[in-house]
Amino acid sequence: MQPTWQDVMELTKQFRDTKLEYWLNENLFTFSWWILFITTIGLFVVWLILLDKKRIFEIITYGFFVTSVAILGDALGVMLMLWNYPNSLLPVSLIIEIHRIQMPAIYMIIYQYFPKWKSFLIASTINAFIFAFILEPTLVQLQIYEMFHWKHIYSFLPYIIIAVVFKFVINKFKQWDQHYK
Repeated sequence: MQPTWQDVMELTKQFRDTKLEYWLNENLFTFSWWILFITTIGLFVVWLILLDKKRIFEIITYGFFVTSVAILGDALGVMLMLWNYPNSLLPVSLIIEIHRIQMPAIYMIIYQYFPKWKSFLIASTINAFIFAFILEPTLVQLQIYEMFHWKHIYSFLPYIIIAVVFKFVINKFKQWDQHYK
């Protein structure tokens, strides 16, 4: 028997209720939850302080591109059961704090402080190394991130590609903007 839309909706409701119950009883105010809370707020405040207000539109546009790809990649990874997040700030399917705040903030700081390609590539490679081989294993240890069919090495190159592609795109936009003025 083929599933109907009603079957999908019923399972979605069950998942929502189960996820909320789990989050309230097993996640909220745990050590992992507090780590996410403090690092998210802290990183956001640091980013606001460091943000070059003269380049705010350019930097935030770069951050939105990074966020969009991070959310898409994360949604695909979760849907394909490559990884998941047993603990999060909010009881939602995707982890909002990492891919919508923390990762983009770090990428925007690198973008802002390393405008030249050579230094940007070096900083982005170091960032990718830290994300893939230090942060991801730490998130696994904290039971925030759980890998099923994924290895940390698989994350390394995408972290670099995201940074480089969107720097290239923003640079092109800036060139076109100057050209058509």
